Amino acid sequence: MIPMWWLAVIVAIAAVAGAYATWTAARVERLHRRARAAETALIAKLDDRAETVLKFVGNPGFEEVVALALSVVAVPASTQRQRELREYAENDLTHALRELSRNPLWTDDLESANRRVALARQIHTDFVRDAVASRSLRVAVLLRLRHRLPRPEYWDIDDPVQ
Repeated sequence: MIPMWWLAVIVAIAAVAGAYATWTAARVERLHRRARAAETALIAKLDDRAETVLKFVGNPGFEEVVALALSVVAVPASTQRQRELREYAENDLTHALRELSRNPLWTDDLESANRRVALARQIHTDFVRDAVASRSLRVAVLLRLRHRLPRPEYWDIDDPVQ
C-alpha cells in the first residue's frame, strides 16, 4: 500500500501541473484576443486615415490620393483575398501620401493620422508576434491550442512615418 504522504505529493504535483496548464492556456487565449483587438484598432486607424484624405476632395494635386483612399475604404478585410487587396491599397496610399508630404496643403491632420497608423501597426505587430510565439509553448502544443485558435496574421503594410 502507498503511504499517505506519497498520495499527498502526487495530488500536489497534479494540482500544480493543472494550475500551470490552465494559466498557460488562458495566457495563450488572451494573447490571441489582444492580437484580434489590435487588428480591429489598426483597421479603424487605417479607415480614419482614409477618411482624413477624403477631406481633400477637389483640391488640386490630391486626385490620385483621394482615389486611392476611396479604394481603401471600399475594400473590407473579411476574407484572406480582401485582406491582401486591402494591404496593396494601403501601401499604394502610403506611397502616394509620402509623395504629397511636400505639398503646402499637407495638414497636421494627415501627419497625425499617419502617426496613429504607425503606432497601431506597431502594437498589432507586437501582439501578433507574442501570440504566434505562445502557440509553440509545450503546454499549448499538448492542449492543441494551435488547432483551436486561428493563427493571427501580420499586416504587410509600409510604415507611413519615415
